[in-house]
Amino acid sequence: MPKKAPPGCLWLADAADYLGYDITTLRKWRLKKKGPASFKAGGKVAYRIAVLDAWLAEQEASDPHSNPALNPANAPVEPRLVTAA
Repeated sequence: MPKKAPPGCLWLADAADYLGYDITTLRKWRLKKKGPASFKAGGKVAYRIAVLDAWLAEQEASDPHSNPALNPANAPVEPRLVTAA
């Protein structure tokens, strides 16, 4: 098995550290085909750093707390229609 990850890549444990998740979480995501894309190299699971960065950016962009455009509180107020009874 290779000891050094392919260029621009991290092994599973290093990717977990890089993302700030437990290694078990990445293993579960891999089994469920969720999370960042991964591949096997020499029998070990590897992640491209560029893919990890893109996945993190995607998560941030889809979070209404970090993306004001998605926060419903920032939506324009629609005028109410008032009808006489």
